[in-house]
Amino acid sequence: MDRRRLLALVGGSSTSILNGCLRESKRSETTSDLDDWEKRVDSAIQETRTTDLSVTVKNTAGNPVSDASIDTTMQAHEFSFGTAVNSSYLIDRSEKGDPYRTHLRDLFNSAVLEDYHKWGHWEIDTRRAVADSATEWLLQSDIDVRGHNVLWQRTDINALPDDVVTKLESDDPDRTDFLTERTTTHTWDIVKAYTDEITEWDILNEHVHNHAITQAITPDVSPQQSPQVADWFWTAEAAAPETDFYINEYNLITGEYEAHRQKMEELVQYLQKRGAPIDGIGIQGHFNTRSEAITPERLRELFDRFSSLNVDLKITEYDTYGDGWTEANEAEHLNIVLRTAFSHPAVVGFLMWGFWDGSHWQDNAPLFRADWSEKPAYQVYTDLVFGEWWTDKSGTTDENGHYETQVFHGDYEITVTNGNNSQTITPTIIDPDSKEITVRLGE
Repeated sequence: MDRRRLLALVGGSSTSILNGCLRESKRSETTSDLDDWEKRVDSAIQETRTTDLSVTVKNTAGNPVSDASIDTTMQAHEFSFGTAVNSSYLIDRSEKGDPYRTHLRDLFNSAVLEDYHKWGHWEIDTRRAVADSATEWLLQSDIDVRGHNVLWQRTDINALPDDVVTKLESDDPDRTDFLTERTTTHTWDIVKAYTDEITEWDILNEHVHNHAITQAITPDVSPQQSPQVADWFWTAEAAAPETDFYINEYNLITGEYEAHRQKMEELVQYLQKRGAPIDGIGIQGHFNTRSEAITPERLRELFDRFSSLNVDLKITEYDTYGDGWTEANEAEHLNIVLRTAFSHPAVVGFLMWGFWDGSHWQDNAPLFRADWSEKPAYQVYTDLVFGEWWTDKSGTTDENGHYETQVFHGDYEITVTNGNNSQTITPTIIDPDSKEITVRLGE
């Protein structure tokens, strides 16, 4: 992704934005409390998300080159910063679609289709064509694609095909065999169809509360301990062995739902006991009232809890809406959640559930109003992702031909210049400890 244009446009800093947010939100915590927390979390970010880079420059004879200029420019984050997208805007070439696609390319390195990979849509040929075109557009734009979702067992919102809903709600004696065959075949078909395109799939979505098919197939066991669930994961792995597989769930960081969290843990532990390929937990983050705002300490505690299951964590559906929110304290909350997520070693991504009010399920997306004017949270987001957490450094080698700096994990363009000799390399730097690179000028 080319961030040059965006970086030129980003001005100000999240600190000034947040000072205003604090005054408006009338928090009980003091600015000093926020400063102390940010110092702690920033220290964790340095430890978790950066690497010491060492570049040694030599000439063709193998001798060190001193005073060589080194420009280290980040091209893309390793961490996933993403959003849900409205597929129609990606394949619509009208004027209305242009800012949507432009901002999407500038701001994010991953995306998930809001609807068109869901089973009820994907089996309709015209909608599958939209899904395929949208996926292709994202990949051509260097944006990774999450698959959402293979199985969502709600019957009231077009998450399932009509024949599956009809059979599920019937008393037909062949119901179990039919549902087993249909769900297994669908899991294979959709995961296989995108084997080389989609990096990860939500195999189950909101299974703790929506498990009608699971119970219809295995009525005598807990939905959290159904062998059929493990079979779906094994089917997906057989279709795409290199793909990561998630369970996506709500009520994990929002509200006080201890029983819900325990059932999620039980499900993951059962799958692991059966040897099923569960790679991660997708943590939804729909904060639907101001009263559900989370503190960094509580969020860190919950990340620790779910990471103890030895799976990756990813916030997959972040937004704030409903009673009590103002744009100012929405920006403050985004700062808290995003910093805490980026600081935790088990968290591998953060996706908001839409970024523009003009295409958001609650008409209140984090970054842009309907007229594309920027909300305060836009400045917070861009200042963190493309400012504080973005590496663009220059320096020169010492008398031993060495140059050292600290860089955030991601893709890089490193240019070494000495006199008329110049060489550019494009490494990916993700080692949490150190990265040593030797460049020979003149070769």
